[in-house]
Amino acid sequence: MKQNPAPLPGGKTAFPPARTALRDLYRAARHLPSTDPYAPARLARIVDQAEYFLQEWPLAEWPEALHSGQPLPDRHVLLSWLLTARREIIQAGVTAPGTMWPYARWHQITTTLLAALVPFA
Repeated sequence: MKQNPAPLPGGKTAFPPARTALRDLYRAARHLPSTDPYAPARLARIVDQAEYFLQEWPLAEWPEALHSGQPLPDRHVLLSWLLTARREIIQAGVTAPGTMWPYARWHQITTTLLAALVPFA
């Protein structure tokens, strides 16, 4: 059964720590410039961390919506987008410091990753 986040006194909503971590990962990926010498490695790490938090989120506690009444996609949908981002990173090749991907590749991977994390923004 899906649950909605519990309201706290003062009108704020209580979310599980995984939601907060996924929001922080979204923000980190969104603000990571393509020219950063560690950008490919950081993107790969963000994908790893996001996958972990999504897999560890108890299915019984998966909310129907996070904010604004916008429905939250099923967990398997978000995980499939992360797996697509991971596959694109592997196809892009090296993620060692100083590696620069073509901007089009960077944009494709980042867009896929952000699509999986944007519900938590």
